[in-house]
Amino acid sequence: MKILRILDVNFEAWMVSILLVCITALIGLQVVCRYIFESSLSWSEELVQWCFIWFIWVGVSYGFQTRRHVSVTLLINKLPPILFKIITILTNIIILWFMYKLLIYGLKQATSTMITQQSSIVLVWPFTDQAVGMRWLYASLPFGALLSMHRLIRLIIEDIYLINRPINSINENLN
Repeated sequence: MKILRILDVNFEAWMVSILLVCITALIGLQVVCRYIFESSLSWSEELVQWCFIWFIWVGVSYGFQTRRHVSVTLLINKLPPILFKIITILTNIIILWFMYKLLIYGLKQATSTMITQQSSIVLVWPFTDQAVGMRWLYASLPFGALLSMHRLIRLIIEDIYLINRPINSINENLN
């Protein structure tokens, strides 16, 4: 159970960090190869794009987990605390519904016949001659939406549980 708790708390942070390191290393490698060795890697640019797309969708979930998404709170901060909390819960429910729609659409897209039969032009699985299927790229959308739904459900439950507490104690509880 302790491993699951650590994974639950850190999964998105680890994945985003690993993807960002990969993106940075691959871009650096491409620059070195292009300008020092005067030869570019055929696969690095596409792999960076794929990593960036996965980075975005996992990053969305990480933003929900840490409650650090960009938001305009000028008006909502002027409301009474209970109304502030209710609007926050309703907003998260609307976003949860949107993520559900993204999950359904993403699953249809990732499993469509057109996508499952396509493969990358330059990316090949290591130690084989098989091209990487495009379904791995398209799987980032339902994966990110599912992670985001998980985080949003937890936020909604926490917010409902803490609805009668002062806002300062909520922020202390969550950090």
